[in-house]
Amino acid sequence: MLSANSCFRYALKTCLLFIILVLIETSHGVAAGRELSLRESDAPTHLNFFRAALRGRQRVLSCARDANICLDREKNPLGGSTCCFQHFCRDTLRDSHNCGACGRTCAYGLVCCDGKCVDIQNDPHNCGSCFEECHGQNRCSFAMCDYDG
Repeated sequence: MLSANSCFRYALKTCLLFIILVLIETSHGVAAGRELSLRESDAPTHLNFFRAALRGRQRVLSCARDANICLDREKNPLGGSTCCFQHFCRDTLRDSHNCGACGRTCAYGLVCCDGKCVDIQNDPHNCGSCFEECHGQNRCSFAMCDYDG
């Protein structure tokens, strides 16, 4: 039978091994994140946020002094080309809290597509997601195009 002291040592070794494995995996993720280029892309803003988070903690970006800083992808990896409220860079084409203009919030259930609040559940021009059109006379119901068959 194991003594309390040997059980404690076993638990401590297991815990340390787990921590070392987590640190190794985290360091590989950070290294891989540094290798990712922050080139201009159509990737959603949240992906750019995670890329920036992997690069390390950075100072909060403010566009109060220079609104053009929002256009610089190296300084603004989170995306958003519009300086809202002289403080935040926002993507007014996709951000549901700043849709089409700073501070314009889409109602519950609506999504910002190209600066317009749309209902992707029922809009035949944005069915299920932005710019997914239902062809012909088909309707959009529950984010799916109706097909005659």
